[in-house]
Amino acid sequence: MTLDLANRAIYGFATAENLRFADLDANGHVNNGAFIELLENARVSYLRLIVRANLPRFRLVIGRIEADFKRQMFFPGTATACARLVEAHERKVVIGQALFDGEGHCTAVQKVIMVSLNEETHRSTPFDPAVRAALETLAASKDGLPT
Repeated sequence: MTLDLANRAIYGFATAENLRFADLDANGHVNNGAFIELLENARVSYLRLIVRANLPRFRLVIGRIEADFKRQMFFPGTATACARLVEAHERKVVIGQALFDGEGHCTAVQKVIMVSLNEETHRSTPFDPAVRAALETLAASKDGLPT
């Protein structure tokens, strides 16, 4: 299943973000680094509140981030940062994300590949079968939320 990450309807989880004056660059618009930070806040919250809920402990680390910037944002303003699981594999997951401006226009999308990490060896490790099953269920859901 290929999802359009710019489609707000595929995300059941979102955070409301306030744009800050400190987010501006020399051109007077919100810097692309701030986009990544806003999306990080949503991703970390999604993982903590939705993905890890009621599962045995497991650790994820970022292996790759792919971001596409679609339109500018300006201060003052607000944004909505969304996150959802889009793929689950033996040792990694893919988190799909989008950032929407105050008018609901998609300003950026990103995919984050996160790798399952063994805390003792600091090497990738397969997910526990119960964790992987839960991750696959979230990835297959219509909005990235438990049913």
